[in-house]
Amino acid sequence: MRHQFTTAALVFNILLTAGVVPANAEATARAEENARRSLTTALGERTLPILSRSSVRTPEAALSVLTDSIKKLDQSFSVDRATREAQRGRLLVSTNDWRLTIFGDGSAAEFVNLTASSKAHENRLEPGRKMSPEALQAAGRDFIARYLMNTIVLGPAERLEPELTSTRLEGGVAADGTSSYSAVVANRIVFTREIDGIPVVGAGSKVTITFLNDGSIESFRYDWPQYVSTDRTQATVDISEVLNRVSRTVGLRAQTLQRDGDQSTLPPEQSRRGKTTLQRLACGYYDPGIMARDPDAPVQTGCYYHLVETRGEGEFVTKAARSGAVPAGQRVEIDPRWPEAARMLGLDGSAAPDATVRPVPPRERQ
Repeated sequence: MRHQFTTAALVFNILLTAGVVPANAEATARAEENARRSLTTALGERTLPILSRSSVRTPEAALSVLTDSIKKLDQSFSVDRATREAQRGRLLVSTNDWRLTIFGDGSAAEFVNLTASSKAHENRLEPGRKMSPEALQAAGRDFIARYLMNTIVLGPAERLEPELTSTRLEGGVAADGTSSYSAVVANRIVFTREIDGIPVVGAGSKVTITFLNDGSIESFRYDWPQYVSTDRTQATVDISEVLNRVSRTVGLRAQTLQRDGDQSTLPPEQSRRGKTTLQRLACGYYDPGIMARDPDAPVQTGCYYHLVETRGEGEFVTKAARSGAVPAGQRVEIDPRWPEAARMLGLDGSAAPDATVRPVPPRERQ
C-alpha cells in the first residue's frame, strides 16, 4: 500500500536551535530530580563561586580541530573543496554531503551529515524498537570520548551528565486514507555539565548527538565554553524569593502563581478569569547559550522556568506557555543580555526594581 510520508525532522531541529524541548523528549532521572528539588527549595540558601567564561580556541582553530575529529569518522572527509561563508556570528563550511557551522567565538559548533540524514528512512523502526535511554547514553559517551575528546573538556569538579533523550518520528497516511504509518528514524541525546553537583541550566554547556537506527551519526552540536572560578561569590535566595521573581517577571502577584501539583488557593471567579501554573523549574548556573549570551558577562546562578497560563473553563479553555530564567542570587551580577537580570537591576530603561510590575520584553532573536 502506498503511503504519503511526512517527517518531524524540521521541527526537531528548529526546537533544538531555539533551546526548546521536543514534545516527545524524556528527561533523565537526574534531570527530573533536579527539577523536583528546584520546585521545592530552588538552590537552597548557600554561597557559590561566580564563574567567568572563555573560548578555548578561535573559530578557525575550532574548524581545524573538528576537521580532524570528523576524519576519524570518515577518512574521505575534507574541507578543501567545501564552500566557506562567513555569516553573522558564524562560519559556515559546507558541501552537498555535509554542513559544519562554527558559532560565535568558536565555543559552539554543529555538524550535520546531509547524506546520512537523507537515508534515515531506509532504516526506520517501529516506535517500540527505538534505542533505550541506556543505549543512547552509552553510545553518546563513547562518541564524545572517541571523537570530541579535544573539544568537550571537563574542568575541575565538572561532570558530563545526560539530561534528555528523544526520538524523531516519520509518519504517513495511505493514499486512500485507510491506514496510517509511524516509525522512528533517529534518536537524540542531550548531555549537560555539572559543576560541584550544580547543573548548568539554559542552552549553554550542552552536547547534543543524533544517531540513526543503524548507529551512524546524523549530527552533533555542542555549546561548551570554558568556565573559570573568580574570586567573587554569590549567596542564593530561597524558593519563595525565586517564585516572587518569576511572578514579577510575568506580571503576576506572587500569590496567583501556582506550582504544578499544588492545591489551588484561587477563588473560583479568579480561576475562571485565568490561572498560571509553574510546571517546571530548573535551578543551577545559568548559561543561555552562544546565541543569547554576552561572553564577557559572569556566569551566575539562575532558575529556568516553564509556566502555562490557562483561561476559561469546561470546553472553552485556552492555554499559552512561556519560559525564561530569573537570577537566583541575592546580589545579581550585571548581565546586559539577560533580560530578567537587566530588569531587576533597572538596566533596561525601566523604573527602579520593584517600583512597578511589568512583563519583561521577549529576547531579541539573532
